Amino acid sequence: MGRLRTGWVRARPALVERLARFRAVHDLGGSVLDQLAAAELVTGFDAVRDRRVALLRERHDHLAAGLRRELPDWAFDPAPGGQTLWVRLPGCDAASYAQVALRHGVAVLPGGSLDPSGGSGDRLRIAFTADPAVLDDAVAKLAAAWRAYAADPAVRPVLPVMAV
Repeated sequence: MGRLRTGWVRARPALVERLARFRAVHDLGGSVLDQLAAAELVTGFDAVRDRRVALLRERHDHLAAGLRRELPDWAFDPAPGGQTLWVRLPGCDAASYAQVALRHGVAVLPGGSLDPSGGSGDRLRIAFTADPAVLDDAVAKLAAAWRAYAADPAVRPVLPVMAV
């Protein structure tokens, strides 16, 4: 089935050149029509990017305010970019908390599943791309899940003080 198959790579110029050479050797070539359509679609990219950055900043700030209000013991730094906050949970295993959160109707990704070093077990990755009403609902569910998690020691694994 035909589709518009166009992608972008953001990387250092030397790597982009290397990838372009690799593609030229191993690819039969991209559709000129697809490339022309993509070029037309990205006109005005700066304006689109600026609107998206402003929207993400608003949603980032909205989520951060909600977390600070409802879950003041959780710690996080403002995201320097991207679309997620990395939140540190105080003294607990984020994977076990994520299971409780899921039972409360919100899915969050524990940091340990994203850290190849095996660290970040006390962290969650929370996206801030949704509408403010959805973010508010998610924060309320996270807070309810946190209260349930804190109240039931049976679901809280004991974390070592030091791992070697």
